[in-house]
Amino acid sequence: MTTLTSALLVFLLSAACVVAAGIGLARFGDELAEKTGWGTLWVGTLLVGIATSLPELTVNISAVWLDNSPGLALGNVFGANMLNILVMSAVALMFGAKKIFSSQGRDTEILMLVGIGTVALACAIAVTGDLKLGPTSLGGLLIIASYVGGMRLVYKAGRTEMHLDDIPEPTGPERSTWVGFGISALVVIVAARFLASSADSIAEITGIGASFIGVLLVSIVTTLPEGSVTVAASLRRSYGIVIGNVFGSCAFNVSVIFFADLFHSTGPLLRSMEAAHFVAAAAAFTLMGMSYLILESYKRNTMPWARALNPIIPVAYLAALYIVFMLARG
Repeated sequence: MTTLTSALLVFLLSAACVVAAGIGLARFGDELAEKTGWGTLWVGTLLVGIATSLPELTVNISAVWLDNSPGLALGNVFGANMLNILVMSAVALMFGAKKIFSSQGRDTEILMLVGIGTVALACAIAVTGDLKLGPTSLGGLLIIASYVGGMRLVYKAGRTEMHLDDIPEPTGPERSTWVGFGISALVVIVAARFLASSADSIAEITGIGASFIGVLLVSIVTTLPEGSVTVAASLRRSYGIVIGNVFGSCAFNVSVIFFADLFHSTGPLLRSMEAAHFVAAAAAFTLMGMSYLILESYKRNTMPWARALNPIIPVAYLAALYIVFMLARG
């Protein structure tokens, strides 16, 4: 029988592995941006953003397929997005919001809007009702189509903004960097499974509600890679990877609903949305929107007031978390 001590030990050891792998993803992602000539935002959005979201994908599929817990999966999706923005806000407070946001281009704006839009789309589908379509659902198809279309717009905007002479040239061999990136991603996948199982054991032993566990504990577990990458990339001054990782992960997290639907045989996942999930989704939408306004404040002289939103984000996060906790208890 699993004890609380053994569950906590597995949790802490797995978390350490995830943090180390996250730092590796930041390092190798930064190198790939240079060696491939793709640029830090696109590498942060596509490679690092998806790689660090693999725990969410693994945990959510397991939740609906093996544990029949759609509430846990949905709580993880929106709770992880809330936490991603909280981490970025903390990094901006430590390193300076101007460093993080001021040098970003149109591609970053589009990426942020894609992330915000996917959350809004998921909520709208949940409110109006989703339809099962074969192995997936109408909502899942709309979400994945929006994600893929949005990523295409981000890539095109990044290339359009550059003059031909500005597009970075590949700087060297990529094989060893790809190997390092792949090993780091593999460690994230393996460690995430132990993180999820130990978190589930902790929840069962302590008797904490599943809905709140999804928004708080499991989201902390699955966003450890994003958080470690965000901090490591900031230390390396790779601010394109910071925003690309955070908002790329936020958008991909919502797209996980499509993949989870494939393993959820009892109906569309979004039909399982409860009041606590709607609050978490609204909080994620609001926090992401606040970050977008902060970005715009460095592009428009008429919006200096928006820079004051950054220290408000942690307060808003805690307030939303409290509401989710109260609803989950009721």
